Amino acid sequence: MKSARTFRAVMAAGAVAALLAACGGGSSDGSGGSGDSAKASGPVNLGYMGWVPKADQAVDLWNQAHPDEKVTYTPVANGQEAYPKIRSSVQAGNAGCLAQLTYDQVPSFVADGLLMDVTKYTGDVKGKFLDWTWSQVSPGGKTYAIPQDTGPMAMFYRKDLFAKYKIAVPTTWDEFAAAAKKVRAADPKAYLTYLATDDSSTMAAYAWQRSASWFAIQNGGWKVGIGDQASEQAAGYWQGLLDSGDITTTKRWDPGFYSQLAKGTYLSMIGAAWNSALISQNVGDQSGKWAVAPMPTVAGSDATANSGGSAVAVLKGCKNPQQAVDFATWLNSSEDSQNILAAADGGGLFPAATAALSYGVVNQKLPFFGGQNISTVFAASAQKVNTSWAWGPTYSSTDSALTDGLASVATGKAKLPDVLTSVQQSTVSTMKDRGITVVGS
Repeated sequence: MKSARTFRAVMAAGAVAALLAACGGGSSDGSGGSGDSAKASGPVNLGYMGWVPKADQAVDLWNQAHPDEKVTYTPVANGQEAYPKIRSSVQAGNAGCLAQLTYDQVPSFVADGLLMDVTKYTGDVKGKFLDWTWSQVSPGGKTYAIPQDTGPMAMFYRKDLFAKYKIAVPTTWDEFAAAAKKVRAADPKAYLTYLATDDSSTMAAYAWQRSASWFAIQNGGWKVGIGDQASEQAAGYWQGLLDSGDITTTKRWDPGFYSQLAKGTYLSMIGAAWNSALISQNVGDQSGKWAVAPMPTVAGSDATANSGGSAVAVLKGCKNPQQAVDFATWLNSSEDSQNILAAADGGGLFPAATAALSYGVVNQKLPFFGGQNISTVFAASAQKVNTSWAWGPTYSSTDSALTDGLASVATGKAKLPDVLTSVQQSTVSTMKDRGITVVGS
């Protein structure tokens, strides 16, 4: 894989920490915790907040084997709904040590001074995880979390419909566009795929694949590149398919989406590994008709992209950061834990730990996908995710602006390239309003 270049440590560590905290608060350097001691003496209790369905069972296994390093698990709502609770708990000083965060939220929690720098406890941990996931939890070159799961992307497709329309599985985006045109010529009621206008993460992933750099630390400030050349190329590609009528827009999270999928309106879906369970659960009568192929790539590149995934972050005020790192590492890399978290009924997480990609629980031949071990496709994709991608310190507002822009694309009021330009401007404005230094804008 390419070496990460987005958050490369080009500044002194103190300057990086100050930059990340430019909106106030600042990141904890561990003071008030266990200091430089490797481990506190005597029994400890680590609080952990998360939303994986059966994480409590994994915690129970840990507690049985580590009676002096007990973890108390508190389930919280998924993603965005959980963050106010986590934030308020940290600010009140009763959050415990650990919380699950999606990767796009790590920089904002760091900037707001809610996470602890645990770099000194992770020297022998980094190598257990995919390179690009480590860069996701190490904004500014300091580590604040342990990677948990990922969303490497691939193409889900209907084998029977590809055969019906004599469509070869496309390997590049040029081939994909040609296939989309062929489908439309054969059946005016069918499309090769769609653009989801209620799922901003997919548009970000398309830019990610082309080596876009939406956020980076440069020259003492944040550089925002949502309108960079790579992003414009991604937006132009998908807008071109819309303008030609070769694809259409849809609401990916609308209840009616799966009825469209079931009746063959869409022959394929570009999506992350976690979509496999959603597809099989919602169009179960099509068992055996679906397969998974690698995500199409830009000609001359084998880079893929990621959509989703999370980490277990160490919260400011944690009194036992070494034990917190030990538990989070075990939780996200051990086979015992992954046998629970990666199981279809335990969370279905696609692991970030490299060794876990070969675990039996991950590599199952699935009847719904015709007996295919689809994890081999996603594991290969996970190894080729472009490592240059980073999220910004106010990404929630960026995401909202992008979602609004995509809604305008759906109604024909805006074009994708113009949406990215607008999101670039609103993001820069938001960051400056928060007192964050922005360079090059």
